[in-house]
Amino acid sequence: MGALPRRAVVLFLDDAASIAVDEIRMRWDPVMCGRIGGHITLVHDVVDHELALTRVAAVASSTAPFAIRLTDTAHWGESAFGVYLHVDDPTGGVMSLHKQLADLEEPRWARVSFRAHCTLVHSRTTAPTVAARAWAELDGFHAGWDVAIAAVDIVELDEATGWRTVERFALRHPDEVPGWHREPSESSSERCSAVRSTGERGDDR
Repeated sequence: MGALPRRAVVLFLDDAASIAVDEIRMRWDPVMCGRIGGHITLVHDVVDHELALTRVAAVASSTAPFAIRLTDTAHWGESAFGVYLHVDDPTGGVMSLHKQLADLEEPRWARVSFRAHCTLVHSRTTAPTVAARAWAELDGFHAGWDVAIAAVDIVELDEATGWRTVERFALRHPDEVPGWHREPSESSSERCSAVRSTGERGDDR
């Protein structure tokens, strides 16, 4: 029996934020844009697929929808390691979800302190020279984009085509106000799908 495909747990951006983020991603990192839509990663590499399904379902059902804001650009030490947007998490929704799911994380990722972010330029699919030009343009940029978080997705990596949603779990807290729920966008990677990886691996941060 072969190794299981890699899975991750993510929060996809809603329509408005996804469109805005993908304008940047399509310019500087079209390959990763075609492999997965704009998102915030909660678990990078799930260690137990079955446990993840039951755990994410339970956590989502006890969590109310919430809002975050994408703010300032930053990079991981240097631009070649990746450029991203900081996440303002005023209600602590992202951090709460991460803490409840943290033990699903593969140990090599668990050693790194969690920092909620939305990647714009990924090191695996962007040449260092391109990343440097991207950072020269994006340095000091403040997005100020509000994002409604209404679901948690478990996604699976196909090396040839990118990531796909295995299952989506709506946030449905018992005290949720009727009518608040919105499905997150599924069109982000479709907007970028004309550009696909040609042998490049894409395990997004």
